[in-house]
Amino acid sequence: MATADICTIGAGVSINGRLTGSTEVNVFGRVEGNIILENHLLVEQGGEVVAQVEAQTMTVRGMLNGDVVAHDVVTLATGSVVTGNIRAPRIIIEEGARFKGNIDMDV
Repeated sequence: MATADICTIGAGVSINGRLTGSTEVNVFGRVEGNIILENHLLVEQGGEVVAQVEAQTMTVRGMLNGDVVAHDVVTLATGSVVTGNIRAPRIIIEEGARFKGNIDMDV
């Protein structure tokens, strides 16, 4: 099976609106609005997401403000700052991650 393409939103790039797709998305810049992905969302260190997010899996190394629904796992990496509610069957919060919100693992 071929590997899926990866969409990269570079540092200095800002997107405002609705982002949907079936490929992995890596955010080094800023996304504001709604994100619906059938794949992985990675918010890199220095990246900023202010959005309602639905994705298969998600890793946050930067900043996220908004509610998250993941169908598999959400990982909040060391140094991440997340404000909002998370709904996912598996949630990993690494030491040094900052989180303010509610967690619902009953999915």
